[in-house]
Amino acid sequence: MSSSWQSDLVAEADSWRARLGELGFGDDGHRLRGDLAWQHPVHGLVRARIEVELTDRFPFAAPAVRVLDPGTTMELTFHVDRPALPGLHGNLCLWDGSAHSVDAAPWREPQILLNRVRDWLKQTAAGWPDDDVCDLERYLVQDADTFVLYDADVLTGEVGLYKTAPGPTPRTIEVTGNRRPGVIALRGPQQLHPKDRGLAWIDDLGEVSSPPREWADFAQALGRADEVTRLIALGAVGYLLLRYSRNGHRAALAVAVQRGGPVPSITACESADTSLATRSMRAGNTAVELADVRIAVVGAGALGSFAADILFRSGVRRLTLIDGERLRPGNVVRHLAGSSDVGKYKVTAVMDRLAATGFDVGKVEWRNQDVIRLGDAVELVKAHNVVLDATAHAGASSLLATAADIVGAWTGHTVISACVQRKGDIIRADRFPLRRAEQHLPALASEPVRAGVREAGCGEPVSRTPPAAVIAAAELACRMIIDEATHQCALPATMADVRRPQPDPPFDRLGLLTPDAVSVPVAL
Repeated sequence: MSSSWQSDLVAEADSWRARLGELGFGDDGHRLRGDLAWQHPVHGLVRARIEVELTDRFPFAAPAVRVLDPGTTMELTFHVDRPALPGLHGNLCLWDGSAHSVDAAPWREPQILLNRVRDWLKQTAAGWPDDDVCDLERYLVQDADTFVLYDADVLTGEVGLYKTAPGPTPRTIEVTGNRRPGVIALRGPQQLHPKDRGLAWIDDLGEVSSPPREWADFAQALGRADEVTRLIALGAVGYLLLRYSRNGHRAALAVAVQRGGPVPSITACESADTSLATRSMRAGNTAVELADVRIAVVGAGALGSFAADILFRSGVRRLTLIDGERLRPGNVVRHLAGSSDVGKYKVTAVMDRLAATGFDVGKVEWRNQDVIRLGDAVELVKAHNVVLDATAHAGASSLLATAADIVGAWTGHTVISACVQRKGDIIRADRFPLRRAEQHLPALASEPVRAGVREAGCGEPVSRTPPAAVIAAAELACRMIIDEATHQCALPATMADVRRPQPDPPFDRLGLLTPDAVSVPVAL
């Protein structure tokens, strides 16, 4: 017996098919076929023949639509899937499924679907004039195993034969910037030097008006097609890396090629650009501005390690890490570093994790020592735009806050003190020094540590704060740091996220607290 949700899906599909039938489509119980009038930009009104199929993904995905006959001589170019079998028609790509929730899915109305197909046909007839989607991989047979890496900055404008190297993981290939000079020829009967196998040919297809689907399409577009064909037949070229553009948007297509038969076999590989520009695209809008800001993280433990990681990934390069402790096995559950880093100083472990991102850590400094003197704290604050206190140590926090007050407000030097309290029930960040007419939220007394919550060989009591609270606190701290580092200065002196109400007001209600939201005496 079907569940109610299954019955609902069947009922909606049946209703949808019936409504499409009312629009003149015949239903054979599996697919619906019918004529669709659309306006060709040259030939005027024409009638296409299309096929619609409701898949088991409906209504969470659009019905499969195939053009059986466009009604005029016209090549179906972009935004159509490769057919599952030769001779069949590919499904049209009508919507970006990630842009529509099922509640607002336009394809649930048959008439809207048909209008979308009409627009698709018009765009195809016009050559997709405003389309800049670069996805040539989808029109080829896929190589699901191989991942090709290349540096677009290094290979810009290059054409010719280049060496490849194993990538960082299995089945990953890197197209290097090292050109293979000279002429490749067989050393003997069917013998090729091992270093001359699996090379990559780099070329530029220019502006693409129709996606290549077969080797003949590539041969027509390549400037030295005969030479490339010869190198493939020798077994020298194993990959093509082809730059192209769509309405000014640049991209690259990686193709694995194999000799055999009258023409080479080709499969599209997933590929990725490793250039600094591409790897920095997701760092946020402030990444460039943060690159030259000097930030220190005092305390490279749980909170500090994740904050350092967030800041580094956000574009901060002039980073100073300060902590005198080593990473213990028990630290790992809440720390950025892993078990392979146990025994390292925490600053070294964090440094290694930052280096693993592939970004330059040449300006990152580290000190495996603690800040214990006020004079040192003052010099630290003066030398950095922002200092993050992530020590979870009342004495060290007082030292850094006092140093910030000594340096003074509006000097371009700030301390952000971040902590997790009450076993993760409250996360908090405070800025020092206060500016005129500002005040912090009141202090929250720490709960006494129960006897026995200690790790052998570790002098301090062990906090039972869960990892999620540590990461949330690091994010809150980074918000305040970036606000200061970019001179926005839009955030209040305290931000406290109450994750579980406490008996102490104003921390007795859920949500984000700031001094402006509660009655805090203001010092003028």
